[in-house]
Amino acid sequence: MSRRLVALWALLLLTLLAAPAAAQIDQRLVGVWSAQAPSPLGPIQSQLILQPNGSFTRLTTDTSGHMSRMWGVWFIPAPGMLRLNVQGYAPTYYRGTAIAAPPSELVQHRVLDNNRVQTGTGVIYYRTQ
Repeated sequence: MSRRLVALWALLLLTLLAAPAAAQIDQRLVGVWSAQAPSPLGPIQSQLILQPNGSFTRLTTDTSGHMSRMWGVWFIPAPGMLRLNVQGYAPTYYRGTAIAAPPSELVQHRVLDNNRVQTGTGVIYYRTQ
C-alpha cells in the first residue's frame, strides 16, 4: 500500500474518531411529558413519550375529542434542539379522506428543571412519568 493511501486512511480514521456523534440522546428528556398547546382550532392536549432507545410516541387530543398518534425516532442534533423523525401515524383516514403524514419536527427547547421543558414557542411540557 502506498504511503499516500496509508496517510489518507489515517486521516479518515482520525476524522471519524474526532467527530462528535450526530445522533445523541439527552437522558434528561427521557420520560413521559404532557402539555397543552395552542392550535388554530383551539388548544390541544399533547403527550410526548421519549424512550431511552431513541423512539418516541406523541398522542394529541383536540377540543372535539379527536385523537391522533405519531411515532418515530428522536435525538439531539445540536444543543437545545430536539429532532422528531416521524415514521408512522394514525389515523391515516378521517371520514373517508386520507390524512397527510405529519412532518418531522426540529424543536428548540430549554430544560427548566427535572420536571419542565419549554419549547421555543413557549409551550411548557411537564414530566408525568
